[in-house]
Amino acid sequence: MEHSQIHRVTVADQAAGILRQRILEGELRPGTPLPEIPLAESMGVSRNTMREAVRILSIEGLLKRNIHRGVRVAQLSLRDVQEIYHLRRILEISAVHAAKRGRPEVFQELRAAVDGYEEAVRSRDWAKAVGWDLQFHTLLIRFHGNRRLESFYQKVIGELRMGMVLVDRSHDNPGGLVPVHRKLYQLLVAGKLKQCAAILAQHLDDSESRFGRIMAGESSHPGWQSKRANSARSRKLSTRADGRGIPAVAE
Repeated sequence: MEHSQIHRVTVADQAAGILRQRILEGELRPGTPLPEIPLAESMGVSRNTMREAVRILSIEGLLKRNIHRGVRVAQLSLRDVQEIYHLRRILEISAVHAAKRGRPEVFQELRAAVDGYEEAVRSRDWAKAVGWDLQFHTLLIRFHGNRRLESFYQKVIGELRMGMVLVDRSHDNPGGLVPVHRKLYQLLVAGKLKQCAAILAQHLDDSESRFGRIMAGESSHPGWQSKRANSARSRKLSTRADGRGIPAVAE
């Protein structure tokens, strides 16, 4: 007799899920303070449960806890974004070059991520689309064959999740993002790693640029162009180097 695995969802998981949805849908904007006691009371949960929910979302990079300012929705600075994308170029582009060793199971998961991404964009589910987008790029890191590096990358990329929802939602042609990922997948499968790395580098440059414009609230931002120029130089080197109405949760 086969035993079905039971997945238990705790009250903290439910509370985290509600907050996650509100953050990713843009209802709770970056920098919004979330006092734990009023938040717990509005959701009908204990303070301990709310602390656990906050811990879950802090690990995902959606919330930030500060000793003096309390809990707030995460808000990245332009410097934060620049540093994160610098790390992405280092780790992802080198991962593409490492793909020459081959990982058939990773290729299968990359294909599934592209298909999921396409479906999410088609249905305009931006939170899910970003999930598949990040999954695709996280899978690239597996070509390094280093589990600690994968864990480190997941934490770094998690900080971008909320901002990427805003970026994709405001993109003038969000459907145009899918072919780029499909092309990256096809080049990886074909073993055309140098070409794949070049396209990936350009994709990261474009993504960082859109991110910066969204954060600046305008089409250009003083100082951002110089950062973009520095990013482009880094890319060339990298490619060469081989409480408002929150639903209550029953506790």
